[in-house]
Amino acid sequence: MILIDEYFKHYPARKRVAEFLLREGVSVRNGHPNLSGAKLSISEVAKASGANRKVVYYTVEIIESTSALRLLFERIEPELKVESIAPVMNWEVLQVEVEEKPTKVLQNLLGVILDEGNKVVSVSMKSLPGEETQLSIVLEKPLNGETLKKMGEIPGIRRILIKTPEKDKTKLVCTFCEVVYCPRRGGSNVED
Repeated sequence: MILIDEYFKHYPARKRVAEFLLREGVSVRNGHPNLSGAKLSISEVAKASGANRKVVYYTVEIIESTSALRLLFERIEPELKVESIAPVMNWEVLQVEVEEKPTKVLQNLLGVILDEGNKVVSVSMKSLPGEETQLSIVLEKPLNGETLKKMGEIPGIRRILIKTPEKDKTKLVCTFCEVVYCPRRGGSNVED
């Protein structure tokens, strides 16, 4: 982002922290990082952004002392990323890489989807200066092959990544240890 690039161009670690705050929806108010009104500890922000505490302090200080940055960071709010809960809700996610004319591509995609009779749950498009356009569409049900073929013919699309719903809900219980059964979710067939 141009504003962050300008004020942090000589401080790459501070720039990384500022980009982290912006990307994650963390505002800066009264000298503290905040998430929906709750003060976050400098230590936790440092861990999450991959910086040390001193860098976070200096970043917050620059944001607070620069009116343009302060205006930006006071207004930042977190957002629900529907794409992350889509597999649990049995929704399909389309992540579209757009080459040109993102609004025209979005209009054409939505037309094809609605012609199929599918319901759009969420649409998210970010087209910030200096960054690639990110387009994400969450659908109530999976697309059929004919609709996918029509989408492939829309000009301006580089690639479409489709994330389908997880049919086996036991895979969603725990991805770390591949738990098939979770004793906390109920049931009596716990093995000792």
